[in-house]
Amino acid sequence: MKYTDSLKIGFIQTIVEGAVAWGSVRPYRQQMSVASEEKAWYEIKKGFTDLMGGYGKPNIIIIPELSVPLGYEYQLRRLAASSGAVVIAGLDFVWNGNSVSNKAAVIVPKNWPEDKKSFSTSFFYFGKTFYSRYEVDMYSSSTLISQPEIFILDAAEYGKIGLAICSDFFDIERFVVYKGRIHHLIIISHNPDTDSYYFLAEAISRLVYCNVAICNTGEFGDSIGFCPYKESYQRIVYRHKGSGLFSTQVITLPVKDLDLEQKDKNKNKIFKSRPPGYEKIEW
Repeated sequence: MKYTDSLKIGFIQTIVEGAVAWGSVRPYRQQMSVASEEKAWYEIKKGFTDLMGGYGKPNIIIIPELSVPLGYEYQLRRLAASSGAVVIAGLDFVWNGNSVSNKAAVIVPKNWPEDKKSFSTSFFYFGKTFYSRYEVDMYSSSTLISQPEIFILDAAEYGKIGLAICSDFFDIERFVVYKGRIHHLIIISHNPDTDSYYFLAEAISRLVYCNVAICNTGEFGDSIGFCPYKESYQRIVYRHKGSGLFSTQVITLPVKDLDLEQKDKNKNKIFKSRPPGYEKIEW
């Protein structure tokens, strides 16, 4: 595979406040409140407008965990088709009787990776494996469905991408699978422990030897783009600190040079050394 120089990722950091969306005391709402739905969808639409109207349109757009109201998936697919970008977005809780899942949608425009409008999309879902204590407490009388599948998205010339939802970022076994197989790791989250995610982003970037992009809810902020560059000042590609902030941003992550470095064939040595025992796995 001949990889392109870089991948552009667009962040839409929506603000979904947990207490407003699902309540702060039992019984918690199964789906986000109407007010939260309307606000979230307004911010998603605004985010697409910002990203598509600026310089350097993204190849992939990421939206935080639990950000897309369930009745708006079709409209989101239309936005993805119109933008020409792959969209990775967290959905509101999905219920089936007394069982609940936390899922995300991956939407791929028909003409992608060509930079032009599509009129149809394909899509699939991936789910959370390990739920947070907050989710377990919220729905303690319900069954939280664990979805243990580990996905790698083959993004053609933009590289191979690992996917995770929030607390699955702490799943060590996931990184054993990803090591040597991916160029980028994308995490969508609704996480208040932002400093832990920042430190983990650097650790995973070094150990799995890949770029890391985290799109966190604007309620807590601190969305991150991290790359294992040799120079420390280059490693934090993007970090948006501050709570209660809606934001959009496009970042650029290396693909071709990182792939060569993973194969130990890059003479420029612009990245940190490969971790001990690292082996590039072609597939």
